[in-house]
Amino acid sequence: MEGYRVHRYSNGDVYEGYFRAGLRHGRGTLRAANGDVYAGDWVRNEREGVGREEYACGDVYDGTWRNGIKDGRGTYSTASGEVYIGPVRDDEPYGEGLYTFADGESEVSRFEAGDPVGGGVRWSADRRTAWAILDGEVVAECSLPEASAAARRLGLSSPPPAATGLRLSSADSASSCETLPTVASLLSLSSDGAAAAAGSSCSHASDNTA
Repeated sequence: MEGYRVHRYSNGDVYEGYFRAGLRHGRGTLRAANGDVYAGDWVRNEREGVGREEYACGDVYDGTWRNGIKDGRGTYSTASGEVYIGPVRDDEPYGEGLYTFADGESEVSRFEAGDPVGGGVRWSADRRTAWAILDGEVVAECSLPEASAAARRLGLSSPPPAATGLRLSSADSASSCETLPTVASLLSLSSDGAAAAAGSSCSHASDNTA
């Protein structure tokens, strides 16, 4: 097969897009029999480049792929309302990223194989309170200015205000605490037994389907 085609596979998957030498190659959309849908770039039958996968369970990944796996940078949203934005490697968060929980709390941290490691910062849903975290666990409350500074040291910015449109005034940000030196030092720490980041139990069996 060559060029633009609609092809139905024996397992029920349907691909609409470009082929080269009988392989999915170029832009195309694969609708898997289990309800998963991938739309994006393909190279020799593998997801490669930029693409969006909508899983039947309600999870969505929008970002870069390499050799059929999530790799590079992207946004992963779960059906339960959690969102990760940042670098990914081998289908997992890996590097400095922003994770927003279903309850609206957000944190910036380093991730390795999907788990938060070392120091980071977490904000309340209304963005009026912040905490220093270590391996995903809260260890101390800190001021908003220190939280923003800690995020910048990770190469990230503070998360946007909550959906209510709340704006943090200078008065909101004026509080301080005795733990500020601890917050700064946490950014260079890590420990054994990192707590797993919240995530989805969704099965992504179609990532290398057909």
